[in-house]
Amino acid sequence: MTIQPLDILGGIMFLVGVLILTGMVTPAVVASQRLETGAMLMVLGTAAVAGPRAYRDALDRTE
Repeated sequence: MTIQPLDILGGIMFLVGVLILTGMVTPAVVASQRLETGAMLMVLGTAAVAGPRAYRDALDRTE
């Protein structure tokens, strides 16, 4: 399996989400806003990587 552009984008989004969530990137922002933004980036980053692969696997099973 080759690395796709969405794999890189999803990985970056997930890591930035972790950094925001822990307060390493934006320590002055309110904790609830960091939680919301960090969690959203982590979920979207995971979906960017897992979504196309799950879709491709489902198509392969139907053929």
